[in-house]
Amino acid sequence: MTAFRIATILVALVSLFLGGTGIFLGAVEHTGGDAVAAALDSQYRYLAAVYFVVGAMILWSAGDVKGRAMLLRFGMLGWFVGGLARGVSWMTVGEPADWQVSGMIIELVIPVVMLLWQRRVIKS
Repeated sequence: MTAFRIATILVALVSLFLGGTGIFLGAVEHTGGDAVAAALDSQYRYLAAVYFVVGAMILWSAGDVKGRAMLLRFGMLGWFVGGLARGVSWMTVGEPADWQVSGMIIELVIPVVMLLWQRRVIKS
């Protein structure tokens, strides 16, 4: 269970870090310093805050892997649906930056791996 708990904490730290930087830096962090519309920045920071809270949920779930299993499941659902949303963007707007493609792959794979691993840990 220790390895699973460590992996859960690492996944949570990714969400906390990326959500936190999104909240504090805003959408301008992806424009090279060019201004962005206030509505876009507001939406970006809002979604970054949601991502931050997902990270907090995942981190909290690491404290009691069995008792808080549903928190991890919902957090991983958030990651997975986010990856699907990136796919929708790719199909409708065009290919994103390489780092975003990598993010999409991670968001579609890690949740599946974590939930299968969680099931194994809970059964043992």
